[in-house]
This record gives sequence, structure tokens and C-alpha cells, in this order.
Amino acid sequence: MNYNKKLIKILYLTFLLMLSQVTFAKNMVHELKGSVLINNQPAEMNQSLAANDKIQTLHDGFIKVIFDDSAYSIKKNSVFVLPENSYQSLGNLVQGSLIGAFKKGGERKLKISHGILSVRGTGVAVESGHDHSAVCLCYGEIDLNTEQEQISLSTENTKYHLVVHIDPSGDVYLPDLNSCKFDHWSVNNIELEKLLNNSSPFKKGLAQFL
Repeated sequence: MNYNKKLIKILYLTFLLMLSQVTFAKNMVHELKGSVLINNQPAEMNQSLAANDKIQTLHDGFIKVIFDDSAYSIKKNSVFVLPENSYQSLGNLVQGSLIGAFKKGGERKLKISHGILSVRGTGVAVESGHDHSAVCLCYGEIDLNTEQEQISLSTENTKYHLVVHIDPSGDVYLPDLNSCKFDHWSVNNIELEKLLNNSSPFKKGLAQFL
């Protein structure tokens, strides 16, 4: 009897420890390469993150983070400002490129140079620049609002990796096929979903998303 009580206690304490680790890992740096700054200071592995933190990757920099139930993979020469909080969740990709995975059931917003994305249980890859911006809906659904257009995209009944470009005036257009995914792949989306303890979002077969 005492043995069973001790076993239950050990299992319970183990569960609490695992839970605390998951909670701790919620807002932090998970991968770091090259030169990366957070609030103009050198970034560190496992560094805690807070609302409105500015993440800047230099010419050789790369960082992968979790913040507020979303995961981001930020490439070189990028500047990304984390959302303020869960309720005013407007992340800002000032420049550069990132891949994002967002929790299902809520809406997250992502600002880029020429528009604002509203995402729901979605994976995206985005580029934000002066001369144009690009959005790849890797899976899920988004609303895209620019100064000129409001469009909705979904992969529910079509292929994965739907790409649109946005010019400085806010016009949305389909890109040349050769620029389809601007250097990202489905495996990058899957890695981010794993950070959120989710399985692969791709269910339709390799030919439709590679």
C-alpha cells in the first residue's frame, strides 16, 4: 500500500516537473545561429522573451523561438517585433523573412511592409521588404488586408503553399512559378509544429506540398 502511494507521488511530481518545463519553454529562444540581437543585445540560447521584444538577425543570423503559443523561424537580415500580448497579437516583421506556426482556435495578426495577415491555425512564410512583400500560406487559412485589397486564402480544398506577392501600392498578384516558395520547405513548417507539440499539418501527400 505504501509502495503504491510512493509511486503515485513520484509520478505526480514528475508530471508537475514536466508541466513546469513546458510552461517555462513557452516564451523563449529554442535555436540560435550566427549573429542575432534581442533588444539590441546579443541573443542567448534559452533566453526568455517578453512582449514587444525586438529580434534582429544580422547577415549570418538565424533564430527559432516560441512566443505566446506560436513558433517563429527568423532568417538572416530580418527585424521582427514580438506581439504585445494574446489579445493585441500584432507581430511586426519590419524587414526580412520568417516562417510562423500559429495555434488553432484563435486569431493572430502579423504586420508586414505592405499589409496585415490575420491567421487562424495556420502556417505561413512571409517576406517583408521595401519594393514588395510576399506571403506563402503553407497550410490553413488567412485573411490578407492591404491598402488596395482584402482577400482570403485557404488550403482546405486546394494545394499547400499558396503564394501571393504584394507591390508597394498594396496590389496583390500571383508570382512567377520560379519564385514559388522563396527558399522554404514543408519540413520547416513541420519542425515548428513539433515545437508546439503538434503533428505534421500536411495530410494530402508529398506531391501536393513539396
